[in-house]
Amino acid sequence: MSVPPSERRVLFLIADTGAGHRSAANAIHHAMRMLAESPALSSPRHAIPDHRSPARTSRVYDNSGWNALIVDAFVACSRFPLRKGVSLYGPAIKHSPRLYGQFFRITNSKSRFRTAWRFAKPFLYQGLAHLLLETQPDVIVSVHPLLNHITLQVLRDLDVRVPFLTVVTDLVSIHYSWMAPGVSECVVPTEEARRFAVSNGMPAKRVHLLGMPIDPKFAQPPAGTRAMLRAELGLDPDLPTILLVGGGEGAIGLGDAAMAVGLSDMPVQMVVVCGRNKTLYTRLQQARLRFRVPTGVLGFIQNMPDLMHAADVIVTKAGPGTISEAMACGLPIVLTGAIPGQEEGNIRFVSENELGMVARTPSAVLDALRELLTPCSPRLALLRANVGRMSRPEASFDIARLILKYLPPIGSPSAWARAQRSAAARRYRPRPGHLSRQPRQGLHTLNAAFTASRGRRRTLQGGRLLAVLRARTGDRSRRIARLTDIIGARALLLRSTSLGKGQLRRIHRPRRLDEDTAPTQSDDGM
Repeated sequence: MSVPPSERRVLFLIADTGAGHRSAANAIHHAMRMLAESPALSSPRHAIPDHRSPARTSRVYDNSGWNALIVDAFVACSRFPLRKGVSLYGPAIKHSPRLYGQFFRITNSKSRFRTAWRFAKPFLYQGLAHLLLETQPDVIVSVHPLLNHITLQVLRDLDVRVPFLTVVTDLVSIHYSWMAPGVSECVVPTEEARRFAVSNGMPAKRVHLLGMPIDPKFAQPPAGTRAMLRAELGLDPDLPTILLVGGGEGAIGLGDAAMAVGLSDMPVQMVVVCGRNKTLYTRLQQARLRFRVPTGVLGFIQNMPDLMHAADVIVTKAGPGTISEAMACGLPIVLTGAIPGQEEGNIRFVSENELGMVARTPSAVLDALRELLTPCSPRLALLRANVGRMSRPEASFDIARLILKYLPPIGSPSAWARAQRSAAARRYRPRPGHLSRQPRQGLHTLNAAFTASRGRRRTLQGGRLLAVLRARTGDRSRRIARLTDIIGARALLLRSTSLGKGQLRRIHRPRRLDEDTAPTQSDDGM
């Protein structure tokens, strides 16, 4: 795909560890498109109108002439074993949630995260540098914590000043990896997240409490009453409706809760969304023949806003995206569990703000639903009022406006074009490819190892690759990617950390192609 030089580009960096990061990027992109198409939405903090609202003629930002690209950085840029390791997220939260929670807590400190980051850097740095050189984005938006520090490092080494924004997609339990003080702006969803960011080195003026980005469809008012929506969806318009959602993977107590409700004698109807969990979908489809409660079983769907607006209460795990979507629809929440580590704080957030109830067992789910769905239930009315007060349905539009502020004016030189005046930039040029723009004037070669073909890069292994980098880039190569293999990762890890009593000590001098590769003794004779 060739993009005209005049068209500005926004690069979203994500990782498909669960469905939440891609959903957040898609939500912001959708909001940006709506801002471009509807001038009435361009005014900051303007109430989101429905489809019948008249459009205004003025707009605050120039929303035309830009292009957005959403990239899974670990799939597009990383190498084995990092690429395979990231793909283990889904199986880990399904089969070993406690182990995942321990890993989350162990790495959630500055020193431990930096140790893990040094290990992962050699497997991602070079591919990410290629991606940035090929796409030449005018604004970079990260919605994944593991991509913040490495992207900033690449930008510093390229000596290109591109605005870099971080959008935190966890409500309360924030991992330290989200905190990268060098970012242009950091968007957080809750006051707890804002305090965490400021206390961990983020400048307060760069932290913006805008909310969780959700699809703009959730912010649109329903087309009719709750009874009308139920009729359109094929449900009984007069029966209270329970919506059960387990996230994209359909996990954590969803099946047991659905079985308990289905076999009860409650005067309700139920809709179960299993997501991508085909095993659960098959199990409930077979079990629904024995249910006393009218039940609809669905897989991965696209009309979740309609289902939420039609329901009276939602039963789900403590996923930040689902909680924020339910709040935008004014839907009280019953939480059945949480992924250890990153979602545990969400349970406290819901219970302390009285946005819903916590029911970890099937019997507790039934008790909570009976209390909420009693006719004229005061608890249900209280939860609905609190949900409406705490909700931030316009978050995607507010984040989109913040991103659009950083786009350069049409026709002005980009940061990549201005980098021609930097001595470092003269060593770089984008590699031809399907993501490349038209080459911008003044952008030269990165180095031969970065711009070579895939086949040639595979031949430059071990010390030879490092020697070529040093020969062509000089001392600056020490700040550029090290060896993208196990040996390089181990050396980079040991370089700045003490493991036991031994520590690898390297003499910092350029190595020649013919230099002996035998290990060098340390100063103390170890």
